[in-house]
Amino acid sequence: MGQVSIVLIAGLIFLFSFEPSQDGGEVDQLLIITFTVVVTIVPAILIYFLASCVTKTLPVDQANQIRRLYVLKRSAVVFEFLILIGYVFNIYFLNLPLLIHQRFQFLRLIYIRQILSILPLIVGLMLIRLSLYEIDRQVLRRSGKRGEFLSFHLKLLLLPLLPMFVYLAALDLLNLFPMVESFFTEHVYLLIALVGLLILSAYVYAPLLIGLLWKTIPLTNTNLKARLQRLAERDGIKYKKIVVWQTGSLSIANAAVAGIAPWARYIFLTDALLNHFSDDEVETVVAHEFGHVRYKHIPTYLLFWLTYLLFHVLVYLYMGESLEHLLPESPILSSMGTIAFFIFYFVVIFRYLSRRFEHQADLYAVKLTGNPEAFKSALSRLAYLNYFPKSIQRLFEIFHTHPSVHRRIEFIDRLEVEDSQVSRYHHYLLEAKIILALLLTLAGLLFFGDLPS
Repeated sequence: MGQVSIVLIAGLIFLFSFEPSQDGGEVDQLLIITFTVVVTIVPAILIYFLASCVTKTLPVDQANQIRRLYVLKRSAVVFEFLILIGYVFNIYFLNLPLLIHQRFQFLRLIYIRQILSILPLIVGLMLIRLSLYEIDRQVLRRSGKRGEFLSFHLKLLLLPLLPMFVYLAALDLLNLFPMVESFFTEHVYLLIALVGLLILSAYVYAPLLIGLLWKTIPLTNTNLKARLQRLAERDGIKYKKIVVWQTGSLSIANAAVAGIAPWARYIFLTDALLNHFSDDEVETVVAHEFGHVRYKHIPTYLLFWLTYLLFHVLVYLYMGESLEHLLPESPILSSMGTIAFFIFYFVVIFRYLSRRFEHQADLYAVKLTGNPEAFKSALSRLAYLNYFPKSIQRLFEIFHTHPSVHRRIEFIDRLEVEDSQVSRYHHYLLEAKIILALLLTLAGLLFFGDLPS
């Protein structure tokens, strides 16, 4: 969830607040197509020329080049919002969804038909990423084929949305059977359970989804495999398999853990990580992933999602009518309120929590391996190979799920001098306990309150 595109989520919220049937009639097809093409392409062209101008004044040394390009990439969000503004205008004033509705009437799946309207926004976001990638290729001489780059980032963009797509497909199937749809409409609990089950399934079967989207092979280095197995057994960490994620010409150095259940949990290591890191460094990186398992970070993220879901259900059931009377009937204003809360919840709160979890996993890696120097070396090498600045400003860090490499190394150094402020990271964090308490409170209000039928 941490890497989901806020602009794409906002576009989906605006899209589903618009009902094509409410504005039936003719639409100006030529105008919509022309406007869509312009709004989709122009921001990417603008940022490419802006980036080209900036690169002419870049310093000679690569470290400063990476830092300047990083700031440029963060500023690209302005152009993404330009696309979003044009997309919203296209929805509400030019009736893009109505055009899609009319041209694809042969599709009986209403929600799938409606989701086609999000394609211009996805294309626009991908073009911006491609523009920045072309600048990277020119300045940093980054390797990587354009096709692989586009495929990788498109999957990265859409992967967090798979549960939503499955849910919409399920609603479409219900629409085909009116009696079944009526039954679910009358029993709100079942709809809530369906969404919760989809979210849970995404966490349980995340390794399967990743394996379907990206090529992986088993880890064949038997010495390293045995070493990592011994490391896991040292603290009772359980997983099903360690696999190598093939990043091809993109040469991405990274590692990840996926799967909430031990029998379905995979540890992912990219090919570039194995090619450029020593066994000691790889061991510390994997130990960091074990830290996420040890401190139950994945279940906590699941609880975070469920808390968000229950909060919205409670607001809809208990405050929906009151809010409709207080606020003007405007789908745009309503959508903006939903988006504001989403950003606060998943950007401000979630990413704050995620950065704390990363520190916790870092300290666990150092404690489990007893090799802080190898881990600090691995962090620096990750930044170098992935063309990421080691140090970033606090303002930019707010938008990241991980602290900067400089801050992570500094935090490890504080552990080595027995700084008392880091001692709480050896236990389940207070922030996570608050989320659990909030979830239980919301669940109690929902299931034991006076739930409207």
